[in-house]
Amino acid sequence: MIEGGRLATVVVPRSALEAARDTEKADYLTCAVVDYVNEIQRVGVYTGRELPAVAMQAYHADYYLAQVNNGGHSQFIGNTGIAMLPTTSGDALAGLKAMGASAQHQILREMMAWVEEHPGEAALQSGFGKRAAALNALDRRFYEAERQQPITELAARWIASWPELHAVAQEQYASEIERLAQLHPHRSHRRIWRSVHRISFQMTDSLQITVAAACGAVAPEPELKLMVLPGSNMEVAGQQCMAFGVKTDKGSRLCVYEEAGGQLYEYGPGDQRPRPAEMHEILKSFPPPLVGARLSVVEADTIRNFSRIAEQNLAAEAIDLLLGKSDLDPAAQITALRVSDDWAAWYAITGQTCVMVATLGDRADFVGSDGKAALTVTRAEIERHAAEAAAGRDSMRIQA
Repeated sequence: MIEGGRLATVVVPRSALEAARDTEKADYLTCAVVDYVNEIQRVGVYTGRELPAVAMQAYHADYYLAQVNNGGHSQFIGNTGIAMLPTTSGDALAGLKAMGASAQHQILREMMAWVEEHPGEAALQSGFGKRAAALNALDRRFYEAERQQPITELAARWIASWPELHAVAQEQYASEIERLAQLHPHRSHRRIWRSVHRISFQMTDSLQITVAAACGAVAPEPELKLMVLPGSNMEVAGQQCMAFGVKTDKGSRLCVYEEAGGQLYEYGPGDQRPRPAEMHEILKSFPPPLVGARLSVVEADTIRNFSRIAEQNLAAEAIDLLLGKSDLDPAAQITALRVSDDWAAWYAITGQTCVMVATLGDRADFVGSDGKAALTVTRAEIERHAAEAAAGRDSMRIQA
């Protein structure tokens, strides 16, 4: 049931509720609430403000605990981000107060006061490097408070008292989540928006489209981009640059990302595993990245042209629509193949299936192995799909 714009039910497995009666297993119940929040947002496309308030309070209190335990208040601030900090901390504060974690509640209040007084220094926090001394002092108090009265035990007792809590058998859990998901009036449009946005991000985000184009530029056969990994400053071909790990259908790669464009390199060529006699040297420091041959170069103008055509021809909406019509998972990875002044060709990899898509001004085609259109959607169909995605996006903005 939805009451006042929010779901009125929190579903957890009965086994988690029963296990949490033992304080040593209190985390079973707190983890169950975290799982519920993640799952109902994934399946039902609910926003946090549309879930039971207590669920979000427990969720963010648990997040706060995990972040501080892992890297202190500095990491909590850095991983949350200044923009989201008031909302996340507000939920956590409400949860800590409701469960009776008074010491941790006071510490978090002091942290928020420090952030307001030191916005510049707060924006630099990450849990690594230079950490604010004031936050380190809060960390020590927090760890002592946790030794005295752990949040997880207090949270489990609080959660077990919720009138919103609905415990079900494990085998009924998925169907109950699906039932609640179907209550959302904007679910279908939001699902379209989520899948379109996932594709659009890969076509318009500067890093993502650079990697996608660099993979597509490999000759004589393009490589299929499967994943973009974190990057760092490193030496590649004798130059210091920003390089990101990439997984393709051919293995591990590095993509140099710079204003001039992108370059794709082999990563870890040949068998370079250290011999036992060398291990003492390896252990002295981290070994340098093993960068092999350069596979492709793609210029900034080409990258920008891919993004321009993607927006102009509604490429993300077109690909999502074609995947749906073909009963393929819309969670596709995109490789940029060719681009001209008015069209572009892409590979979309979904599950074990790879399809080529041509996005033109008046239509989009699935291109078969014979080079001919195997399935076509018209511009009118694409625009209707785009309108549904926009409706889903706008409904999320209203509720955010």
